[in-house]
Amino acid sequence: MPNHVGIGTEPVLRPMRWGLVLWGLFLLLGGCATQPQPQRAEPQQPVAAVRSVDSVAPGWWYLRFRLQRGADGTVDSFLDALIADQVLADVIARHGADIDLWRFHRRWPRDPTGHQFSFIFFAPPSVADAVIRETGQDALLDRLDADGHLVEFRVDRADPERRADPAATSDASWPPEIQREWPKFIMGASHMWLGLVRAEAAKHDGLPLYARYRAVEDALSSVWFQEANHAFFHHLSALFGYKPVRVIRRDVMTF
Repeated sequence: MPNHVGIGTEPVLRPMRWGLVLWGLFLLLGGCATQPQPQRAEPQQPVAAVRSVDSVAPGWWYLRFRLQRGADGTVDSFLDALIADQVLADVIARHGADIDLWRFHRRWPRDPTGHQFSFIFFAPPSVADAVIRETGQDALLDRLDADGHLVEFRVDRADPERRADPAATSDASWPPEIQREWPKFIMGASHMWLGLVRAEAAKHDGLPLYARYRAVEDALSSVWFQEANHAFFHHLSALFGYKPVRVIRRDVMTF
């Protein structure tokens, strides 16, 4: 699956011990094949933060967690749920009232990016500053780094000409009205997924950290397999009047 359109071209590469340093550099700049072995960016020196003309307007921000495949080439997809629950959930709870739109994005094709979990949110720079700072300082990122799971944590911004448009990160191939409304749909879906993750994680709090979220991933995979047809597809279909839908294989189906 391709990355969302509108992604910034000047990412901030942030090794764990240099999160705040590189965030300063980011502000100055304004800113689904076989995966090669990624290289870490070298720490850089702090620079003065320079605000742009959109210093108070809300815009789109991306927190990217690029993750290493297992030694056997498998994807440790449980790490997405771990980061969502242990790193991002509390940040969202603290700042959610000031974030207009947010969502998660998961992907792991065999390409140069590979396994990447993203938190994408629409907020003013002052709120984004706090979200980025608190996320980058989370001790769990240091552990994931030390354990060889976290390849890179970085911050991207949407295209400067569109970052203030709520539709800017929707798929450009969709009709404009879907681009405009889709962020609300995926925010609700992401909120529900996070709630399921948190509820399942609470059932396994006696397990070691990684085993706990492997159990969460297995449980949610079962929920999706057993319940998606009615809980998700059927009720979404109902909103659109139970009309047929063209699916990826171009078969016509109803739910």
